[in-house]
Amino acid sequence: MAKKCLLIYNPISGNDSISGIELLEMAETRLPNFRVKLWETTGENDEDKILTKYKQFSPDLVLIGGGDGTVKLVAKCLKEVAVPMCVLPLGSANGLAKCMGINDLTDSWESVRDYDIHPIDAIHINNELCLHLADFGINANLVQKFEQEESRGMLGYVKNSLSEIFGTEAMNFRLKIAEESVKIKAKMIVIANGDRYGTGAIVNCKGVMDDGKFEIIAFNPETAEDYVRMTMAFIRGNLDQVEGVQTWVVEECQLDNLEGAEFQIDGEIMEPIESITAKIEKHAFRFLVGKSFTTCHTSPD
Repeated sequence: MAKKCLLIYNPISGNDSISGIELLEMAETRLPNFRVKLWETTGENDEDKILTKYKQFSPDLVLIGGGDGTVKLVAKCLKEVAVPMCVLPLGSANGLAKCMGINDLTDSWESVRDYDIHPIDAIHINNELCLHLADFGINANLVQKFEQEESRGMLGYVKNSLSEIFGTEAMNFRLKIAEESVKIKAKMIVIANGDRYGTGAIVNCKGVMDDGKFEIIAFNPETAEDYVRMTMAFIRGNLDQVEGVQTWVVEECQLDNLEGAEFQIDGEIMEPIESITAKIEKHAFRFLVGKSFTTCHTSPD
């Protein structure tokens, strides 16, 4: 009996150059041993509908065509069923997919062919799920600006970040890890499961998505020289060696937002919040990953 694959497609993702039918035809070609069923999100009661569709069809694999928000939505809905998933990156930036070694559809179909299922951690931030990156400060606005631009890559990042970097004052935060309490002054604090933004900026040099830990990274560039050094470090992937950057590797923490900095999770701006608690869930999901995926080389639990 042929296996079954559910293709969940968001028709209003950032990349509108491909239709659901075209994606279905690609999937049927590349999954000859699967019966593929297409289902499109509508923005109305999608959470309930996704779980209902899963139960009706009982797929062996779920393909997710969309951006980071779509991936997070589907993963959240299917959390308890532990079905293998694969990202078809159709969003504006696709940072989460890139952290999984999937930069484009070619990588997606290669991961389907190789069928390399890997466990992926998740961070629970208050009552929200975080698969990729969350942050306080300048990036909450910066990422939105970047994703609205036609330009991509580091040039777009530099263009949009200049006014944010030099026009934003550092804010005060308090980080609590077990019995330790640290006062931090920063323009941005990142809570990182993945290692990079969709821009290609490598923000978390220690980032491994299956090690049962996450990173807290504080940035406080004060001069143009600081900014240039950090920008080059984003490209090289050695940000942890730059002065003005602090990193903590944790499993659980509390972070107090003492001056009301803006906050985003996986690209979604959140309501104003005074404090968050963050805790890792090791190997929360199962994803097909690309060849460039970074693993901690430990056996799954």
